[in-house]
Amino acid sequence: MTALRSASSLPIAADQGATVIRLHDHPLSGNGHKVRMLLSMLGLPHEHVFRDVPSGRPQQEPEFAALNPLLQIPILEDGQTVIWDSQAILVYLARRYGPDWFPLEPEPAARVMQWLSFATNEINNSLQQARLYYLLGEHHDIDLMTRRGLRVLTILDRELAERPWLAADRATIADLACYPYVGLSRQGKLPLDDFRRTVAWMERIEALPGYIPMPGLLGTPAIP
Repeated sequence: MTALRSASSLPIAADQGATVIRLHDHPLSGNGHKVRMLLSMLGLPHEHVFRDVPSGRPQQEPEFAALNPLLQIPILEDGQTVIWDSQAILVYLARRYGPDWFPLEPEPAARVMQWLSFATNEINNSLQQARLYYLLGEHHDIDLMTRRGLRVLTILDRELAERPWLAADRATIADLACYPYVGLSRQGKLPLDDFRRTVAWMERIEALPGYIPMPGLLGTPAIP
């Protein structure tokens, strides 16, 4: 069962003696959605702590800075363990609760890490920034972000011509790490539908047990 509460409804220090999973997140965060999907696919009960980072308010709260000195979401609390950065959270959850999501054999493990890096660098510095330009009015060189985004989608489509999943013969956290901002790239005015292998890969992810949607992704309404 997933609970949703505001950051101010209970102190973060509550239930320190129990193993309670809390995800500090915003519903429109693609990075947060990676983690939400894996928590759901693993069937892990957890709480959502809403953090309105775009407003700037959480960044003024000392307890938020204590959880993540970078003042970013998502943040995962699992009992006494606190992990920030979406890719790091995916690794933690997979290794602790769902080892099939992160293979340990040398080659597939390295390929997972390769795609986690791709999500952090190439996807973040193109598709995500283009989305923020149109969605929140953030100042980015949109021509550059668009060119970079097209390159990212071209690379993905080429790689997915060879196999159904990015890093192994099954879905892994590599696929979840790359999925959200690729799926949200329409909000950055990128022609996602031109990349049919990438769209087919997204549809495979959306067919996985426990998948949860997010506004702006395939099969979901756009943000008003």
